[in-house]
Amino acid sequence: MTKQTDWPNLADEGHISETDSISLVDLAGLIDWAGIVLGKTGLENPRHEARLLVSYGLGITIEQTLYDQSRQLAEAEFACVLPLIRRRSDREPLAHITGIREFWSLEFGVGVDCLIPRPDSECIVESALDILRYPKSEAHVLDLGTGSGCLLLSVMHERSYVSGIGVDCSYEAVCRARDNSRRLKLNERANFMVGQWGAALERRFDLILCNPPYARAQEINGLMPEVSCYEPHLALDGGADGLSCYRKIAPQLSRLLIPRGMVCIEVGLGQADSVVRLFSKYGLGLHARRTDLGGVERCLVFVCLSSV
Repeated sequence: MTKQTDWPNLADEGHISETDSISLVDLAGLIDWAGIVLGKTGLENPRHEARLLVSYGLGITIEQTLYDQSRQLAEAEFACVLPLIRRRSDREPLAHITGIREFWSLEFGVGVDCLIPRPDSECIVESALDILRYPKSEAHVLDLGTGSGCLLLSVMHERSYVSGIGVDCSYEAVCRARDNSRRLKLNERANFMVGQWGAALERRFDLILCNPPYARAQEINGLMPEVSCYEPHLALDGGADGLSCYRKIAPQLSRLLIPRGMVCIEVGLGQADSVVRLFSKYGLGLHARRTDLGGVERCLVFVCLSSV
């Protein structure tokens, strides 16, 4: 006879590491228990995350967790899931646990070396694809602060005539972007290098993409734990007013663009007008504003009015 375990009670007692009395459980019970444990941490959708972690830990699909709920699990299988639930209970990002984040319907490898791609940043890709919507023999794109490479690689995935360079000050992030380019079979058209924005580059580009750090330094510790405790502060810290990186980038852009070349750059909440004024001092005219999924102005598009 199969021994049943009272998962909700086990979770209530806080015995997240207790496995001594476990022999077999069913899949539904494990998901119920994991959802209760994660729910105590304040996650927005704990049951969904529980299902994702169980499927990842057991090496099965999400669909299998739905239609095979009576499946009996051995203690060894529970032991595969337990550390994942513990890590997520500590508010480690789900993407760090699985090592994967979907962006623009593509899978990107992620880790502690770079910012986790956000859905809001897809508006930069949308803006870039609008600019590159007419087929050309070739187009050259620069991605400043490339991180995982998600912006550049997403654009290249949609436009076969695009080649690009991604620059990041972090060697670890550059290695991550290179791995993602190989994962997506785009490495023959994409190059990644370590650098301070565009300072070391001497060529010009048709389009520049950029998602710089724009969080105010004093506000980082107040962000959700997944961000403040686990993501690299180098990729978050925009100085006292959140605009320090824009001040470094702005003087370089006209030198890096062909005449009438374009820039798609991400901005934080309430920063758009300040960035527009700053960029206008360096020969860059505002071409368009684009909002993210929440209706926040998130992407500014500029055109190079003068090259230096």
